[in-house]
Amino acid sequence: MDGQEPTGEDAGADRPKSGRTRRRPPGKPAEADKRSLNLRVDEATYQRLTVHALMRKTTISELVMGYARDHLREFSIHRNATRPPEV
Repeated sequence: MDGQEPTGEDAGADRPKSGRTRRRPPGKPAEADKRSLNLRVDEATYQRLTVHALMRKTTISELVMGYARDHLREFSIHRNATRPPEV
């Protein structure tokens, strides 16, 4: 060894810090039209969902989204409606 390289605790003390920050690798593209939902169901319901998802070759998440899309009404609020007269 040459003796000029610092070792131990002061190994990085004399070196200037790099001004560059570490970049994170790009993650999955954000799906703007989907949101996350935590749903708690009992064991029997979970088993039924699992079996139906397996038989349809899909995920439980896609199965529940399909049920909501097919069986739940869509509601809308009209903001331009006239107000009833105040009494």
